[in-house]
Amino acid sequence: MAAKKKYLYLALTLACFLGIILIFVFDGYIGVYDSIVMDNGLYEQRVEADQWQPGEYNYLASIDVDRDGRIDFTYTVENHRFTGYESPVEISLYHGQDKVAVLLTDEASAAAFGTAEITWSLEAASLLPADYPEDEPYNAVVVIIRGEVNRQINIGINSSPYPIKTIIVPPE
Repeated sequence: MAAKKKYLYLALTLACFLGIILIFVFDGYIGVYDSIVMDNGLYEQRVEADQWQPGEYNYLASIDVDRDGRIDFTYTVENHRFTGYESPVEISLYHGQDKVAVLLTDEASAAAFGTAEITWSLEAASLLPADYPEDEPYNAVVVIIRGEVNRQINIGINSSPYPIKTIIVPPE
């Protein structure tokens, strides 16, 4: 009889231990996560859901592009819940504190344990003001608002490597 109780307590202990492990696994997995892939033609950069969070290193997602280049974005929303997910998404362009333009408004909807993708491209030349000097770099920020979630991506537009400069020759 004592051996049966001993195995019963061992089984209950193992079941509780397994239950605690399952709680931690589900707690870390269940939810809605977003990521973005940015491709400037030279390299592709992926920012995962946990990198968006401000923390010890205060990571700021950023990418550089040449003035004649283009950046392709793929924003992915992964739904790891038992119910569907739907939320409006607004993608805007800022320079400093000023909102320059709304680039895209869309709806992110994903079935249970599904994904939603939103893709768009930005031409670097279209982001620059008309009278902006070619020998100076330009910085802009793309802000992605999905429900109450706010994500920011810093875009650096490089100056022209060989700007046209007027050379004044003194008279002889």
